[in-house]
Amino acid sequence: MSTHKDALPHSASRVTQLEQRVEQLETCYKITSLINSELNLANLLDTIMNVAKKVMNADACSLILVDEDTDELVFQIAISEVGEKLKTMTRLKMGEGIAGTVAQTGEPIIIEDAYQHPKFNPAFDKQSGFQTGSILCSPLKAKGKIIGVCQVIHGKKKGLVFQQSDQELFLLLCDSAALAIHNARMHLVLMENQRMEKDMEFAQSVQESFLPTSTPQHSNFTFAAQTHAAQVVGGDYYDFIPFDNELLGIVLGDVSGKGVPAALQMARLMSDFRYISQVDQEPAKVLAQVNNTLCERSYRGMFTTAVFCILDMKTKKLSVANGGHLSLLLKRNDSIQEIGSASGTPLGILPNMQYKQEEYVLQSGDQILVFTDGVTEPKNKQQEEFGTDRLKNLFSNNTASPEEFLQNLETSIKQFIGDAPQFDDLTSLTFNVL
Repeated sequence: MSTHKDALPHSASRVTQLEQRVEQLETCYKITSLINSELNLANLLDTIMNVAKKVMNADACSLILVDEDTDELVFQIAISEVGEKLKTMTRLKMGEGIAGTVAQTGEPIIIEDAYQHPKFNPAFDKQSGFQTGSILCSPLKAKGKIIGVCQVIHGKKKGLVFQQSDQELFLLLCDSAALAIHNARMHLVLMENQRMEKDMEFAQSVQESFLPTSTPQHSNFTFAAQTHAAQVVGGDYYDFIPFDNELLGIVLGDVSGKGVPAALQMARLMSDFRYISQVDQEPAKVLAQVNNTLCERSYRGMFTTAVFCILDMKTKKLSVANGGHLSLLLKRNDSIQEIGSASGTPLGILPNMQYKQEEYVLQSGDQILVFTDGVTEPKNKQQEEFGTDRLKNLFSNNTASPEEFLQNLETSIKQFIGDAPQFDDLTSLTFNVL
């Protein structure tokens, strides 16, 4: 009988423990749904900490994430025994301290007395007045990768020690937290990508607004032009600038680099050409002045090749100056010749450059083609370039209108490169003399 009586208090204590365990599991289940419904990373970390502190009946807790750039651990948030959020951005190296060791090994750890552990650093206790007792620390794993560490702490004065059953519960909580953090990060990346896509779409529309919306109309000439950026926006540009007395400025160029920086430089350059050519239309002088302007505001070594032409549509005279760009192609009676070759460095490299100006009198039936290296340098899977010879052959056999020729040129390049990606911006401009 005495033995039975002695067992009753033990049984009651065991039932109480099981009831507490069931309550913890129910809370953990509810909290898991709560955690996984939060996509704002900052709010999520707050939630995880408050949940961990409550479920584990801890006096303090902290959450540390891996900085993938430095492979260091960075404290994101810590909550004290009174629920106060502690601001800290302390960094730990992998293997440093208790948290660093757990992150490195990927194994959870229970410490009965932190002050007896060789890797415990009491510096934080000295600053806060809090005295650490037992620690339960677990890695945060998502998709098989350790993304951080979470730890809960009992204050030493309470004399409580985390048990193996606490670790099992904490691991369930940490698994859910890690997945939620991973999802929140992916959501953040997705939102940032969507924002960037919208920004790039806007940048594309802005860049397109700088390009001519139509080609010049004249009884003696037929014009066409096209540009295709390798990325959403690019650094190739062309423009038609009308002047008095049936003079037409034609500019085509290629800014070094790709993407947004090149596109911004391209927009500025088109404004420069329009502004500077209003004073003096001589191509050589225009190039020289644009070059000096570009050298004065040189940005990260960016430069541009450019061809500037003045076409007298009454006399059919073409004046050309070339700053480091590819030569123009002139088709006359089915033969192709290169004209307007480069006479100086690209614009933006050396100030006070002098450019040579060449004059050509065009005849009825002549065709002119101006293009960037994106037309001749596309490569197929065998790393062969489309090349100038293929371009010349296509141009010499052309009997179509300027617009149709550019469409045929684009089709030929696409067929040549096949599935290979477009590497560079592709721009071409052509006109026929009627």
